[in-house]
Amino acid sequence: MEENIFASNQPADGSRSKPEFLKILCILSFIWTGLIVFILFLCLVFSSFIFKIIHQILSGEIAMPTLDAKQEEALQSFIQLGQGKFVGVVAAVIVFYMTSVLGVFKMWRLQKSGFYIYVIINLLGVGFDLMSGSFFAAIISISFIAMYYTNLKQLK
Repeated sequence: MEENIFASNQPADGSRSKPEFLKILCILSFIWTGLIVFILFLCLVFSSFIFKIIHQILSGEIAMPTLDAKQEEALQSFIQLGQGKFVGVVAAVIVFYMTSVLGVFKMWRLQKSGFYIYVIINLLGVGFDLMSGSFFAAIISISFIAMYYTNLKQLK
């Protein structure tokens, strides 16, 4: 009898195939992180423009809807941070996200070390999210960690 080579989930070259769920998770992570890194890169490029606009908002040169006390305090804190520190923080966050991408890339290549890189980086992010009050972002990150965990046995 003829053996159907398409019946197996394994590639013909003997390497292991990626589970579909892992592929979907990785693709979603690549898209999300790529979008965030792109936005952060734009913040780096346009940092002087951002600071100029915030100064104009706070001085009343630009007509804006009334800011509440918390919003005004946040903008003042942003200005006090300074453009140099802002650029440094944004660059550090880009490195942070690129490390997360490294973990996802390794999981895409079915390497277990990618899961551990991803978990460490994203748990740090969850800590930051919780401290800043962004509970929804923390829930999403924990959900992705849990979903990647379900694929851990597929990684070598």
